[in-house]
Amino acid sequence: MAVGVFDSGIGGMTVVREIRKRFPGEKIIYFGDTKRVPYGNKSKEELIRLSEQVVAFLIAQGAKVIIDACNTTSALALPHLREKFTTPIIGVLEPGAEHAVQESTGKIGVIATKATIDSHCYTSKIMEKDKDTDVTAVACPKLVGFIEDGDLDSDYLKRILKSYLNEIFLNNCDTLIMGCTHYPFLADTINQLVGEEIKLIDPAIPTVDILEGYLEESQSEEICYVSGDLHEFNNTLMKVFPNHGFEKIVEFDPIVD
Repeated sequence: MAVGVFDSGIGGMTVVREIRKRFPGEKIIYFGDTKRVPYGNKSKEELIRLSEQVVAFLIAQGAKVIIDACNTTSALALPHLREKFTTPIIGVLEPGAEHAVQESTGKIGVIATKATIDSHCYTSKIMEKDKDTDVTAVACPKLVGFIEDGDLDSDYLKRILKSYLNEIFLNNCDTLIMGCTHYPFLADTINQLVGEEIKLIDPAIPTVDILEGYLEESQSEEICYVSGDLHEFNNTLMKVFPNHGFEKIVEFDPIVD
């Protein structure tokens, strides 16, 4: 048995990074749907169809608990997945929202994909925790593409980031949720732009806190699956997370379109 982690692409590796840090002996089975990235522009129905097949695949590979490391599917597909499967599935959205409320003095910014922002899930979860919080939610449709290409700090990326963060500055946010698991790979660049006045929230950290309650000794094979081009994924992975720890990375697509 192992921990299953899935995402639309390489972004879920920020969750893997946190698991490696906290539980270095834990076996991980990862699936990145690089063939269909990004998920942020897909309908709720399509996201449910895709994630349902991915979860079934991870369970078949021996996952005893699964982290839905995609904020978009955590927002739109997770309730359905929890109804369909008995295997525990942890999303990244609610832990991130709760942690932000704990850290904030009342003005929280959220950057995420268009689908996540349009779902209003972060705003709803934050307001559930503290109805007086002022939430500024900004869709950032171009960022995933930069990260999937391994671009974490180019001048062009910084110009795009500044345009997205402008509303966060104007509304005087004191806390910023990186509401897509790709985005923590940009944390250093975002910190350069926002300075010390705004606290960055990486939802992977409180998500892995929850994972601890499900861990047990694992003898499973550790493996990373990607649905798209293996060479491209490997090149990007070595740029953004060279110490990923996977001895085996395989190109395989379990999804039937």
